[in-house]
Amino acid sequence: MKKTFKAICAAACAVAAAVCVTSFAACQPDDNKTEGDVPAVKLMATDANGVGALDGVDYYIAAEPAATTKAKAMGLDFSGNLQQLYGAEGGYPQAVIVAKNELVESNPAFLSAFIKEVKVNESWIATSSAETIIQAVSSHLPADTTPTFNAKNLNAQVIANCGIKFVSAAEDKTRVKSFIAEMGEVDATSVGTISDSFFCESLGTASTSSSVNVYMPDGAPALALAKLMSENNTFGQTSVTYNVVPADTIGARVSGENPAADICILPVNAASKLLGSGAKYKMLGTVTNGNLYMLSKGGQAITAENISLLGGKTVAVINLANVPGLTLKIILSKYDIPFETIG
Repeated sequence: MKKTFKAICAAACAVAAAVCVTSFAACQPDDNKTEGDVPAVKLMATDANGVGALDGVDYYIAAEPAATTKAKAMGLDFSGNLQQLYGAEGGYPQAVIVAKNELVESNPAFLSAFIKEVKVNESWIATSSAETIIQAVSSHLPADTTPTFNAKNLNAQVIANCGIKFVSAAEDKTRVKSFIAEMGEVDATSVGTISDSFFCESLGTASTSSSVNVYMPDGAPALALAKLMSENNTFGQTSVTYNVVPADTIGARVSGENPAADICILPVNAASKLLGSGAKYKMLGTVTNGNLYMLSKGGQAITAENISLLGGKTVAVINLANVPGLTLKIILSKYDIPFETIG
């Protein structure tokens, strides 16, 4: 009986130990957790009218100034900053400024003076009144066009949110190539191949008489040249005409046998697809470095630490097929969060 009793006790102790080990293991973090454990983020396309008005949407992605406009109009909160979520210092190269090869070759002295003014513009828009900036941009829009910026949605914070900063092509070559490669990984059809010859890495001193047409899309990119439009700068023998056009028409200004734009601002992915070979235009530099924000109605703020909370959520994106949607997909991929397009 004593032997049997000892055996029973030993068996009971073994079972208890096993239970303790199992319970302890169940409480430990799973270091082998995979993206399959996070539900896919559901991405859907929308336009400005849909922001804040769609059923079943948890978050919206919009660019400034539309983000501030819709937040005020629809009672939305700023719930995430895509520039911070992307993670790189200075954000990402969202829009670039390019010049015709003929202009680069025949009048580099003008381009050097022009770029100098573009650099000064950054501090000018930070200290000028909203009224002055709005007037500068609006005065170069086509007749009967409603400007993106107005007294209700332009203030110092919105200007700061637009990420206006000129970075030369020589300094930004690696960052631009890297961002284009990331876009290509999430959507191969969204970008083109960029040649080294696309980047204007130095300018000469030659100067000739020129008449230069500058085009830019309405919105944040127009802020990059607001000072120049306000002053209607003349550069020696070179006269400049500024044109602010609807964003969805900007690609046409650099297309065709005789493109209208001598200088143009356009999204970096459009630049890669239309001009990446460097055969007609060269990139002078980057002018906007991210202006995308996440909005919600009382949704939890999304940061790099809790971005997995987006799993299973529905996110509506203005321009899902272009820079806003591509940037969000890049960010989700960085954090191994799956996504799918719906609608």
